Amino acid sequence: MLPESYLLLLTPGPPKDPESALDFSLGCAYRSGKPAVWVDCELVNALSTESTRALWSYHRKLQEEHKQLVVVHASDELKQNLLHWQTGPNLCFAPTLIDAAWHSGLRLVA
Repeated sequence: MLPESYLLLLTPGPPKDPESALDFSLGCAYRSGKPAVWVDCELVNALSTESTRALWSYHRKLQEEHKQLVVVHASDELKQNLLHWQTGPNLCFAPTLIDAAWHSGLRLVA
């Protein structure tokens, strides 16, 4: 259970409009009221320009409310791409969900 965070699992595949799907999902996470949003990128190797912009936009919005966006399981290539587009405070990267909880200052409930 993740009572204090909202987990998004990005998946590969050809949805009709992946950028809108990510933007919609990030919007739901943002409105959830949870103090942390974790974006699990284990199954994807890259993000489109539009998806990267959406991620950074929600990162800024969450920071304004003293909440945190944590990118989990990002490959080195994906990290570099996200950092290339950096437009504000650093994104938080975590190698595992346990590390995401630690970075978020949260406890996982068993």
